[in-house]
Amino acid sequence: MKKILSFILSSIVALNLSISVANSAANEVRVAYFLEWPTPNLEDMNKKMYEKALGVPVKWTNFTNGGAMTDAMLAGDIDISYSQGLVPFINAVKSKAPIKLVDIAMEYGMGGTTCVTSNASGITKANGSELEGKKVAVPLGTMAEYVFDESMKVVGADRNKMDIIQMDPEEGAAALVSGDVVMACLFGGNSIKAATAVGSRLLTVQEARDAGILGIDITSVTSKFMKENPGMVRTFIEVTHEANARYAAGKSDLNAMAKESEMSVADMNETLAGFKFLNAEETAESMTKGNLHKFLEGMGTPKGNVDTSFLPL
Repeated sequence: MKKILSFILSSIVALNLSISVANSAANEVRVAYFLEWPTPNLEDMNKKMYEKALGVPVKWTNFTNGGAMTDAMLAGDIDISYSQGLVPFINAVKSKAPIKLVDIAMEYGMGGTTCVTSNASGITKANGSELEGKKVAVPLGTMAEYVFDESMKVVGADRNKMDIIQMDPEEGAAALVSGDVVMACLFGGNSIKAATAVGSRLLTVQEARDAGILGIDITSVTSKFMKENPGMVRTFIEVTHEANARYAAGKSDLNAMAKESEMSVADMNETLAGFKFLNAEETAESMTKGNLHKFLEGMGTPKGNVDTSFLPL
């Protein structure tokens, strides 16, 4: 009788565990990403490799900036933000947003994020202080704002003396072309291409590198999704790193990547030239003691918001 009772109790416990796992497993994964921001995993998006690995549909939604990604995560509309800027993430966790940093999408210089002054303004690095008193377009709360701040230190201009207008990259590029602003800070290959058609980078990529200006984009996930679906988070990161390794080996389908980026292959390759996709070991080092760790500490980021346990080490 005791054996029968024990068997029944064990069966009940096992059934409850199965039901709990089933209830917690998501039936869809909702991912935020950027257009004009080419990454190797866009091939996997195009060929539905994430769906095959995760076993559920994956809904990709493009956003204009990382702050909007955070808002969508807080609203319960997005589970994972891929290539969210580090600054928007830091701003979010400083406001106690329940999101975690679980991977690094890439490191980049000012090839993909930059400030462009109009040729008509005559403003360059040499006379950058003349930006004071002028209208400039900046997507506030993004890595582009960080680049803006760091660039102003290099050229000796005071941002507090400028008329800063909040504009997403596409809007900023259009405003520069129309002459409504004398400088636009932006990211994304198409927006930068449009801006440099009528202007020049305030700092060259090399000048920015020499000044120590480094951009980092990350993968963030809501705490709720991470807790309920740790296997899915791990699988998403594994597929992403496999895509990075494929790109490093020269085996990526560039046409598929370009299609999902909404860029030409030539423009995409120009943007990709400024990106560095880290392998899992490099990512772990950056997250624990390298560039990302130093960036987080330098920005006064609250502890406990970085999790390296999902990396395919």
